[in-house]
Amino acid sequence: MKGLNHVTVLILLTFSLSLPAQGKEIKNRGDESRYWADAMAKVHERFSGEKGTFAHFGDSITVTLAFWTPLLYSRKNAPEEMEQAYQLVKKYLKKECWRDWKGPQFGNEGRMTIRWAHKNIDKWLSRLKPEVALIMFGTNDLTSVGLEEYKMKTREVVQKCLDNGTVVILSTIPPRHGLAEKAALYADAVRKIAREMKVPFTDFHTEILKCRPADWDGALDKFAQYRGYDVPTLLARDGVHPSHPKKYSDDYSDEALKCCGFSLRNYLVLMKYADALRTLDLVSPAKGKTATAKPQAQQRGIINPPAQPWFPKAPPLPRPAGQIIEVSSVQGLIKAVDQIIPGGTILLADGHYLMPHYIELKTDNVSLRGASGHRERVVIDGARSRDGELIGVRGCSGVTIADLTIQNTQYNGFKINSETNVQKLTIYNCIIHNIWQRGVKGVKVPKENREAVRPKHCRVQYCLFYNDRPKRLSDDPRDIAGGNYVGGIDLMYAKNWVISDNVFIGIQGRTREARGAIFIWFDSQDCVIERNVIIDCDAGICLGNPHRADGINTHCLRCVVRNNFITRATEGGIVPVYTQDCKILNNTIHEPDSRLGRLIRIVFDNDGLLVANNLLSGPKIRNESDSNIRFVGNVEKELTNVLVNPSHGNLHLTTQAADAINRAEPRSDVTGDIDGEPRGTKPDIGADELAS
Repeated sequence: MKGLNHVTVLILLTFSLSLPAQGKEIKNRGDESRYWADAMAKVHERFSGEKGTFAHFGDSITVTLAFWTPLLYSRKNAPEEMEQAYQLVKKYLKKECWRDWKGPQFGNEGRMTIRWAHKNIDKWLSRLKPEVALIMFGTNDLTSVGLEEYKMKTREVVQKCLDNGTVVILSTIPPRHGLAEKAALYADAVRKIAREMKVPFTDFHTEILKCRPADWDGALDKFAQYRGYDVPTLLARDGVHPSHPKKYSDDYSDEALKCCGFSLRNYLVLMKYADALRTLDLVSPAKGKTATAKPQAQQRGIINPPAQPWFPKAPPLPRPAGQIIEVSSVQGLIKAVDQIIPGGTILLADGHYLMPHYIELKTDNVSLRGASGHRERVVIDGARSRDGELIGVRGCSGVTIADLTIQNTQYNGFKINSETNVQKLTIYNCIIHNIWQRGVKGVKVPKENREAVRPKHCRVQYCLFYNDRPKRLSDDPRDIAGGNYVGGIDLMYAKNWVISDNVFIGIQGRTREARGAIFIWFDSQDCVIERNVIIDCDAGICLGNPHRADGINTHCLRCVVRNNFITRATEGGIVPVYTQDCKILNNTIHEPDSRLGRLIRIVFDNDGLLVANNLLSGPKIRNESDSNIRFVGNVEKELTNVLVNPSHGNLHLTTQAADAINRAEPRSDVTGDIDGEPRGTKPDIGADELAS
């Protein structure tokens, strides 16, 4: 890396993302995963120029003096890490870049689109030679530039910057009144471009939706008494521009960051700019101070779960209706579980709930939810419980458990008492942490009346399952497998379940022989397991196992496993055992140095099994079955160098993945990819569909 006399151009491109992020405190949102650091360091080595320059390329949301300039004069109620970032930036940034670089000659003007940037980017780079350039186009493109042209010109603008030695930072535009769905399509394209080209981003769009999921839009009737930019939400009355209410001008308190769109944007850009300067070694932290944001656990979150910007993000749930019981204490929670009536909701305030014993939900159509929507802030903890289980569901239908964390229990986190007729259960956007047998357990169903009472039409979605370390014997002295009886989801007799968009990290046994991150067996039928991310778990997705009892001959019938990422699941990535008419489609599995060679392992009877369009970066499929099995269009070779970041579990394709791109057999039962992107007439092999 060159010294400080050589400069990097950092381009901050601002576009639109579609899904709200989870688990980030507002004061910690400038500190994203630095997946881009190595690639951008190489770009930095190709550039020399004047340090401390910061150009803003964009439309009316950028040219206004409400953006960036106010930071120089006042930062009321700024959190400590923001003030540290400001002091670092103030020492480094050239004075004229706070205010003077405004207007079309500096690359910012109202009503402009990516076409303008595409036409002028060479001129801007040549004339200004900025160290940092903020590009914010996208809002006007929604009504004037088609999606394909938008993607093409965005890629070309980014590539010109990279070729020039420019480090590119992608960011998102705000949502827009009346065009939210279209903005989401453009956002998905940009997210793919950012990932593909290994450039960082800051997420204005997501932060708006997270702060104000139901009323971000100043054009709503509820804000009719306000005018112009003076609206106490994040968009102005026009539903297009960020708001700038006088009450919250230059204010960076939690309240202000939920009510002033320009304050929120200024905060995010400042934190990202400072983070980029530090990461690329352009500046050093102030002596005696830490220049990084405080860990979330030291702010409002009680735990600090693993996170990556590409992990699945849960859309917020609708506001609760019916009876609402607000709870802020352990005793209040225990009481509410007994008092809630059908259709009601228990809303848990942020806090640490050290449970004395196990609790059960027994009422139809009730919800148990974190009130804030921040799952890491509402922690139900079994560390002091006299029981080995935390939350059970018994004899009811339509229960939803969402937006909270469970942790530290010996046996089961969520226990489904399946023999009591539990139906239509939803576990949504929860964290399941340090559960030493099963995070979600569905128990056996007696043969009598089994078909009627078996758990049907249930969902586990957008959850994070992780353990801090492998299981120890001291966690569960009665472990029947020598410290390996631990897994994520374990279901018996499940029917019509959906297990999707979850992340599993570090579910490991004492000797690295744990059960599956996802394990369904005992006559489970018509279940779909899709869009999950599994990293460093001993076993990935297990359809059945060698043990059969209760007269069961087939563990899984007509189940589908598709569009999953699995990294380093040594005992087996996907393992079907005693299945019938199941499908394993378009999964990406990475473990080139697998000691057992079990990326996909097929054992015993699996009649009618279809294994198609899977991408195995490592050993070939291991078929130990004599059954009638079809293998179609699978790629089986090491592909480490054509995946985005396989060491961290990011198995998205790059443009170099020629063995996978446009090589899959089109299928009517695989119409999207792991990110929900549509697949075209020439789909890609594996879980990811590279944006065209």
